[in-house]
Amino acid sequence: MTISMRLKERRLELGLTQQQLAIMAGIKQQTIQRIEAGTSHRPRHLLEISEALSCSPQWLLNGVKDHA
Repeated sequence: MTISMRLKERRLELGLTQQQLAIMAGIKQQTIQRIEAGTSHRPRHLLEISEALSCSPQWLLNGVKDHA
């Protein structure tokens, strides 16, 4: 599974639109769209996006779950 798939799956689990997620993360909707389209593989705003999605940046980026 890619970052684009994980982001979209998590966003839909939370019932969020791309625009809602962008507002929560403090970024542009186009940024979310590019990640979900697979054109941005290492987004600069990974931390903000992961916080808005209530998941770890490591999981979002490469599927690795935290073992804390």
